[in-house]
Amino acid sequence: MAAAAVGFFGIPAVVVEYARGSVPAISRSALFAMVPVVVVLAVVAGHATGGEERSARQALVPALAGLGGLLLLLPVQFSGPLRGWVMLSLVCAAVILTGLASVWLYRLLRGIGLAAAVAVVGTANAVFLLICSSVREDVVWRWSGLASAVSISSFVDVIEVLLIVWLLQGMQPVRFAARYLVIPLLTVLESYVLMRPEWTVRMGFGTALLAAGAGALLFSKAGEEETMLSLR
Repeated sequence: MAAAAVGFFGIPAVVVEYARGSVPAISRSALFAMVPVVVVLAVVAGHATGGEERSARQALVPALAGLGGLLLLLPVQFSGPLRGWVMLSLVCAAVILTGLASVWLYRLLRGIGLAAAVAVVGTANAVFLLICSSVREDVVWRWSGLASAVSISSFVDVIEVLLIVWLLQGMQPVRFAARYLVIPLLTVLESYVLMRPEWTVRMGFGTALLAAGAGALLFSKAGEEETMLSLR
């Protein structure tokens, strides 16, 4: 469980931070929109029969549609020097790891309470991030530096982690993966309201694909109790 938690939270966070200067934020958002596709493939590969597998197969089309819609909306750029391609490969690996770890955590977290789940997930990632910070010599040992962590943004991050762990326990992985499409969709809609850009056919088609894919994944009616997920 600790390994799966680090694979879902800690390693992607470190990779994204490390690749921040080489892979633009828009490109990272587009890459993480592939997580639903990874989750669908992981669920299908982890089942021989059952309603969950059939539902996952049906979710592949909405996952690809949402990804395609986001790619139509974002000015994604993947060209650059060799370091950029290396960082891009690391982000792609983090995307795959995130999808696999979410399926793994769903199976592992269902049998324990929320408090125990939060304790394991939080402790494992705290230790992992502390080790990474120590290697990079970014650890802050002074109270003045630690005090900066006590802020509204830190409190929001804590609430976010609690909600994510809670959703990982009870929400089917394919439905949970819709968050990687819903968040960009809300961001795009917010930009339309605030910036009021001139609409184009590409924007309309991309928004429609993204909304349809995210909605289909989020409101899918899969039988969660028919089978237990695995990653055999």
